[in-house]
Amino acid sequence: MIEGMRLWRSIKNHLLPWQGNTHRPHILRRQWLVAFLGLAMLSEMVILGGSIFKAGPDVFLAAVVRSDVINYTDDARVGEGGEALIENSLLDEAAQAKAEDMAARGYFSHVGPDGEEPWVWLERAGYEYIYAGENLAVRFNDSKDVVDAWMASPAHRANIVKPQYQEIGVGLADGTYKGGPATFVVQYFGSPVQKVAAAVPAAAIPEPALAEAPAGVPQAPANSAVAGAQTATPSAPQSFVQSAMRAIAGAFDGAGENATWMLAGIASLLVTVLALTFFIRIQVQPTDLLLPGLAVALVAITLLAANARFLPAATQTASVATPYMGDIGAGVAVERASVAFPEAAQ
Repeated sequence: MIEGMRLWRSIKNHLLPWQGNTHRPHILRRQWLVAFLGLAMLSEMVILGGSIFKAGPDVFLAAVVRSDVINYTDDARVGEGGEALIENSLLDEAAQAKAEDMAARGYFSHVGPDGEEPWVWLERAGYEYIYAGENLAVRFNDSKDVVDAWMASPAHRANIVKPQYQEIGVGLADGTYKGGPATFVVQYFGSPVQKVAAAVPAAAIPEPALAEAPAGVPQAPANSAVAGAQTATPSAPQSFVQSAMRAIAGAFDGAGENATWMLAGIASLLVTVLALTFFIRIQVQPTDLLLPGLAVALVAITLLAANARFLPAATQTASVATPYMGDIGAGVAVERASVAFPEAAQ
């Protein structure tokens, strides 16, 4: 009982202005304010550190890497009983151009702002195909997370494991999405005309033509010639530095939420105590406590507001398109699907 009374008196002396502490809460004393200011600055360092490690340039962290996306995609295909894909320089070129266009023009969609279909980028790169598919992703922090998210979606997974695809290309570009820095990921799949033709007797290959498409559905272009050379680019393993950086980023990410709560707690506590000190005995204002306490509270509030305004939220989305799944030389109705993952709605 006595211990409880002592504890309550100590809490009262620290938090409430009353006669026992001459209406001067101890928590507004210099040593407490210095401690709160130190905690606020430390919390902000943790929050900024996580943001820097997660959103830093690829040369520093390389969170999403072309070769890693291809490797994880091949692992997924092989795990489903399929064959690994060959990286194609023209598909890489098309994917990179699409990624840079989304990053530069600030959109995330299969169809561009001016109505550009996904297959425009393949045609511009000179890639002639029978089958082609596209997967999109934005604001992922790790290559494996991108592929895992695609595999968790039936439409995306269908593109990845589709046995007709023989080649792959991936493009990455940094830009802004929903007010924060983001990496746009474009993945193209394809089966070039000459490889399919080599596996089928010449008499069985129909003349390039367009199939009848339902009203309102775009038709596929005829593809009959080979343009450009196909090359397989070896995938580079993830370096020790990259692994270490990602581990640090993960640690910062977990601590960042706690640091944000710490800032919010400091701001709330000081504002509450300041309000009580000001209003409970309004005729006696200990300005030597109120002004420094207000300054520290404003620092915490300003940091919270700045973080909410300028630091990106952890959102992740992906999208997929699957076109032209017809016979050799002909296209059928375009099939397109989009998905929003639990982390954020698209």
